Amino acid sequence: MKKFIAYIPAGYPDLLTTQKILESLNGLGIKGVEIGVPFSDPIADGPVIQRAHKVALDNGTNLKKILAMLEKIEVDYELYVMSYLNPIVNYPEGREVLIERLLEVKIKGLVIPDLPLREVKNVKLKFPVIPFVAPNTRDEELANIDEIDAPFVYYISRYGVTGEKDSIPFLNHLKKVKLFVSSPVFVGFGISKKEQVENILKIADGVIVGSTLVKLIEQGYEKITEKVKELTDFDSD
Repeated sequence: MKKFIAYIPAGYPDLLTTQKILESLNGLGIKGVEIGVPFSDPIADGPVIQRAHKVALDNGTNLKKILAMLEKIEVDYELYVMSYLNPIVNYPEGREVLIERLLEVKIKGLVIPDLPLREVKNVKLKFPVIPFVAPNTRDEELANIDEIDAPFVYYISRYGVTGEKDSIPFLNHLKKVKLFVSSPVFVGFGISKKEQVENILKIADGVIVGSTLVKLIEQGYEKITEKVKELTDFDSD
């Protein structure tokens, strides 16, 4: 399985398009897809994903509708939900029903950008959470990650918000993180080129790509498939 996770914002430009994109990624051998839940104040996201969130919100997309859409598909990769904390803790039918729904549609974990690493255990979601690690994450926090038993660790490759960049700083810190945690470490934020993917995979367990895929959605879901193929043209385990 290729060490690649795609980020796809749900409901941009509509949920039917999202469904087609998810189905088109079947057979590419990727590890998974993070399905973005639109939120009115996506503080960790750059302008490309912010715009996608606004369009999705304007057409009425919410977590409940996203889960209903996921019931209609069968995919050969893992599914993760990327959502800010508010839509999760304020799910209309309550948190227990949400957990049941997540299990029904085979979600493997929650990616929550505004949930600090130190607070993951305190929130008590009773569902696997993918912790974020940044270049300024302290050693004592890294030492606690294995207690979370996360499907993987999301390493933020730069300060700031999501968006395409040329360089990948903090590779030395990434090496340090790999020594601290036993969960797979996937690197995201700013990855858009095959050369970046290849450099990251010399150290990390995988990559996460978002903004560069989101920019292609308006050109048709086939463009997403082409870009994923380009970025995953490497040997898999």
